[in-house]
Amino acid sequence: MIDHSKLLPRLTEKLFPDLEERELVLDILGQYGHEGLHPEKDRVRMAILKLAGRSPDQIRYYTLMACRDYRDVLAGAEYPKHMGHYPWREKDPERLAQIQAEDKEQYQSWYLGVLWEGG
Repeated sequence: MIDHSKLLPRLTEKLFPDLEERELVLDILGQYGHEGLHPEKDRVRMAILKLAGRSPDQIRYYTLMACRDYRDVLAGAEYPKHMGHYPWREKDPERLAQIQAEDKEQYQSWYLGVLWEGG
């Protein structure tokens, strides 16, 4: 199980080593999760970072998207192959499990790459 609350600050520091830019990004990300209607605050913010990369404009875009429906951001970041494969049409449970495993590995590779290689 991923502890998003511990990973998020480390990812943000690695992706945005410049303090001013990091503060801007944190302000933007802070728009998601300040209301009780926004679930899984750290998980969604981490997904925003994955989708947006190092672009504050893209972070703003995905933060606004998450505020409308956080599931869109989570699906794009955590399950890209699964969602692109139309899982509701997949009849082979082994193939579906393989797709899900590939998505999990891809997500893990992203954040480990950022943490240990700097992005």
